[in-house]
Parts: sequence; C-alpha cells; structure tokens
Amino acid sequence: MIQNNEKKVLIKGRNLKRYYYRAAETVKALDGIDIDVFAGESLCILGASGSGKTTLINLLSALDAPTEGELFIDGKNVIGLSENQLVDIRRGVIGYVFQKFHLIPTLSVAENVALPLMFLGMPYSDRDIDVILDSVGLLDRRTHKPSELSGGQMQRVAVARALAVKPKVLIADEPTGNLDKQTGDDVFALFLDLVKQQNIGFILTTHNLELAERCDRVIVLEDGKIIS
Repeated sequence: MIQNNEKKVLIKGRNLKRYYYRAAETVKALDGIDIDVFAGESLCILGASGSGKTTLINLLSALDAPTEGELFIDGKNVIGLSENQLVDIRRGVIGYVFQKFHLIPTLSVAENVALPLMFLGMPYSDRDIDVILDSVGLLDRRTHKPSELSGGQMQRVAVARALAVKPKVLIADEPTGNLDKQTGDDVFALFLDLVKQQNIGFILTTHNLELAERCDRVIVLEDGKIIS
C-alpha cells in the first residue's frame, strides 16, 4: 500500500482559521486546522451541523479566504490572491459536486456537462463529453433532459460536470443527502472508483458514518477543531 508521504499533496492547509464577527462576539467557525489532501485518496470530513465542515471545504477550494493560516493548492500559495488569480488556480484543479444537483432543466445531459467548459472558454468536443458520460454510466442518456432522469442519474450528471474540467481534486458536500440509501451507495461507489482510476483527491463531507468508514481517511470536526 502506498503511504501518504509517497503521494502527491494536492492541497495543504496549516493553522487555518475562519472567524466571523457579530457585534462584540467572535464566532470561530474554524480554529486552527492542519490538513493535507493527497492524490489517489478519499478523505472524509465528518461532523455535526455547525461543526465547520462546509466552511473548511470552502477554504480548501479557494471559494473563501481564511482569517489566518497558510493554504497551498497544487503547490501554489493562494493567500492574498485576487479573485481572477484564484479562478485560474481553481480551473483544472478543483471539481465541485453539490448536494443539490443544480442542473439546467432546459439543457440536455451532454449540454449540462459541457457547461463549465463553455464558461471557462476551454476547448472540447462531443467525443470528450461522451468519454466523461461513459465514465459515470450515462452515455445512453446524453440527449435526455434532467426531468427525464432519476435522482441518482441527476447526481451522476453533476459528477460528470465536475469531471469535465479534469480536476485533480473532487470535492463533494453531502452529495448523497438527497438520495435514497441504495442510490446513495451506488453514487458513492462511483466516487471511490474515480479516485483510484484517475488518481484524483476526493474530499467528502457527510453525517453518514457508513460512508465515512469506506473512505481512506476520516477527520472529525467539532466546534471548528479537528478532534480525531
């Protein structure tokens, strides 16, 4: 088995803090987090609502900036960069899968998958999209609209859309929360397969202990701190 110190570190955070201020009160959403995300590894961030899970992944994906700390994404120090610079770093590094599918109802499956490439001005072909759809088992649904899909199929479209930018890290925030158990298990198995097949880093947030146990590594958050 490959040890962590032999794997490439894709995201590195040190002493990450995210504070919010309400009048005289300081809310410590994150309070000194050290974390590494490795290629080819699934990492689960476990914790109750309000523990800091979403805040942490927002920092790790450079969607939000820490109040204090150091953050490196794909070897680049992102602290203090402009939004345009952060977009350049996120492009091709971070793929994001939401709990809500956020598919455009008037677009086909293939068009939904191609959408981030269009926004980013990245070249692609129909063949490129077909390869991605095949990897998530949806090639035969490429012309369908979201309303013609099951919940599990819509989540697979969301996964395919995240994969379209060829990310090095795939981040999923409660991705099975809107799915029944069997469908959720199937989608989660897809994530784990993609991690190994494409050697990407995978970050999952969940309340689900069963899913957490299937990940390579688990960290538990409580009140903005890692407790185990």
